[in-house]
Amino acid sequence: MNTLTITQEEAKQMGQNIAGSKSFGPLTVNYNIDLSIPQISVSATLYGVSIGSAVINRQDPSVTLGGNVGFAKAELTLTANFDANELDYSVDVEAFGHTIYSGSGRLFSW
Repeated sequence: MNTLTITQEEAKQMGQNIAGSKSFGPLTVNYNIDLSIPQISVSATLYGVSIGSAVINRQDPSVTLGGNVGFAKAELTLTANFDANELDYSVDVEAFGHTIYSGSGRLFSW
């Protein structure tokens, strides 16, 4: 039986990364935050097709991703507040000219 051994420093670094995803109908947002920097890497897909990616940090705390995939379109704005440890979103998703999802809120806190 093999045992994985990690150092305290490696364990600390692993705790500095948080990853996850959230879907809004056919739009999926993936995020990975590195608390040691801090910065958040984000990417978005619409029906599985990439519509953008970006890095959010203190110098560039907001980003808008969006695009069209066939009959659907989406626009996603993400804004980080690094002092409050929050990432907020505003999103609009349409298909065939009709709104599938439109809203805003907190994507996650850390």
